[in-house]
Amino acid sequence: MRAAVLRDRSFSVETRPMPVPGPGEVLLKTRLCGICGSDLHLFKHAAEIARLGEELGAPAQDLTKGLVLGHEYVGEVAAFGPGTAQALKIGDRVCSVPFLLKNGAPAPIGANVEIDGAYAEYFLGTEALLLRIPDGVPDAAAALVEPLGIGIHAVAKSRIDGNSHAAVVLGCGPIGLAVAAVLRMRGVETIVASDFSTRRRALALQMGATLAVHPREASPFAALSAGRPVVVFDCTGVRGVLAQAIRDVPVGTQIVVAGIPQGEESFSPMIAIAKELNLQFVLYYAPEEFAAALDAVAAGQLDWQPLVTGTVGLDGIAGAFAALEDPEAHAKIMIDPSSDARL
Repeated sequence: MRAAVLRDRSFSVETRPMPVPGPGEVLLKTRLCGICGSDLHLFKHAAEIARLGEELGAPAQDLTKGLVLGHEYVGEVAAFGPGTAQALKIGDRVCSVPFLLKNGAPAPIGANVEIDGAYAEYFLGTEALLLRIPDGVPDAAAALVEPLGIGIHAVAKSRIDGNSHAAVVLGCGPIGLAVAAVLRMRGVETIVASDFSTRRRALALQMGATLAVHPREASPFAALSAGRPVVVFDCTGVRGVLAQAIRDVPVGTQIVVAGIPQGEESFSPMIAIAKELNLQFVLYYAPEEFAAALDAVAAGQLDWQPLVTGTVGLDGIAGAFAALEDPEAHAKIMIDPSSDARL
């Protein structure tokens, strides 16, 4: 099969062995896969991320083997491994939390050298984790279930309570936009979004924000009613933003950190203590939250079309990564291994 392989900040399309599904596994043909912000982080910082993983107890990564990224996927069932229930059928479209169960333990798909992701014609999934995509849900909409699941998890981890709280979303990339959409689905009426990009601010308003501001022109907190409790979602993945938020937020604010900046972050604990702030860090989602995201997409609760701004084939991935450096140009670029498209 063909796969786009990442080595030393460069993609090359290579021929790799066809994956063979083991017990409880399913061979999936990639129909569509979104490019995630964490993919962009791995593109730039794979060695640092691998070292940090080792410090946290993860197996060492031999990056010379190459990484096949891709975890925001829609797959088509192509073959079953031994010991599978086969409740799904060949040809069914599926998505899932991006993990492969190995000896009962979850291993991330598309984030290490041992388990290839969906920047390839085929990849493996664990049968027990697969969710059939309802008929009528476009592939592009289903490929957005994964980032929407992150938004659902971030909002669930917050203490936001309907209209009694105001929400501020810092950073309107795909995760910030997903958070804004989930807040709107949850009935939050005051959602202030902040981003430097004109296009991203416009998308935030389409996705559910009630106000979008340029952070150099206006504080996102200036429009909030005095005394009203606030929940802030830091979705930037930029170092220094958390420290600035701690300085600027009202007393008693909860800050939910959904973006992942590379390297270390620092802030003044005394300021956070004096304001009695609550910091909540979030990662991924529970399986039921992922399923809830699919249900929301199937029910038409997400206006997904504005988010998808381009589609490329495997040979176009390098150009897509370059294009995503400009927030005015693209929001979410999809990969279709059957396509020859480039940007």
